[in-house]
Amino acid sequence: MADATSIRRLPGGVTAATDGGVLVVIAHPDDEVFVSGTICLCAEIGLPVDILSVTAGESGGAGAVEQVPGQGVADIRRAELAQSAAALGAGEPVFLGQADVADPAAAGPEAWNTTTIIGELTRLIRCRRPVVILTHGPLGGYGHAAHSLTYRCVAEAVAQSAFQGALFSFCARVRGAFFSWHFDQDSCVRIDARAFQARRVASLSCHRSQRDYFLQPYFPRTGRKRLSALFGYALAFTAAGRKRVPIATPERFFDRFPTEGLALQQTPADGRPHFFLECFADDHRVQIDR
Repeated sequence: MADATSIRRLPGGVTAATDGGVLVVIAHPDDEVFVSGTICLCAEIGLPVDILSVTAGESGGAGAVEQVPGQGVADIRRAELAQSAAALGAGEPVFLGQADVADPAAAGPEAWNTTTIIGELTRLIRCRRPVVILTHGPLGGYGHAAHSLTYRCVAEAVAQSAFQGALFSFCARVRGAFFSWHFDQDSCVRIDARAFQARRVASLSCHRSQRDYFLQPYFPRTGRKRLSALFGYALAFTAAGRKRVPIATPERFFDRFPTEGLALQQTPADGRPHFFLECFADDHRVQIDR
């Protein structure tokens, strides 16, 4: 039990120990992009945010980033996540050093050591005592094997640590949203992240090695947008025309992804309302179904 001097009061009358906060567990550097608005929201009310990445993302390629002699892809991507975390208001990220492979549950020398992962997560949860944990969904969000195994490790660590707070997964479906049909669970909490556009853009821009993945050219989906694109190409020598050309940028990526969906995986053990109900029930940027 924390003493009176170690208690911080949060919106909605919530109290949390000063070593509490938000724990975000991801499989690779850049996965935090999909929960970046939620991270900003939590940082806005003064909660410390810890990001833990199971891998360094060394199989993701260095893209257009010029490598320094002696610097590997893992070094580049670790640095990118550190820069991204700072842009979002999170602390220095933690890496567990597991291999970045397509199917980390498959047998072989590169399979993840889940005992180590669960042990490190359990230790961190007991040490930091987060008020909420955010991670990938049980099915990986969109069927990603590493994301799915990350969730299973987090769920086991939550059980072993006797974590009392709420566990949420990100990349949950938001009706009518861009790319959302790929996701495998419906959201029960939705964060309108438009107020954090500048910080989200700064975060994504830090992942220079992954620009070819996130910023792929796209084809306009409606007749009106296709006409606008044709106008843009015809007048590409002007600023007004260039704005209409369908070239992906970090700003346009988040224009198409303004709302983040979260799915509740575990409610607080003592039956009290979960973190978002306690802290953001009256915040117009947060829609809560349950």
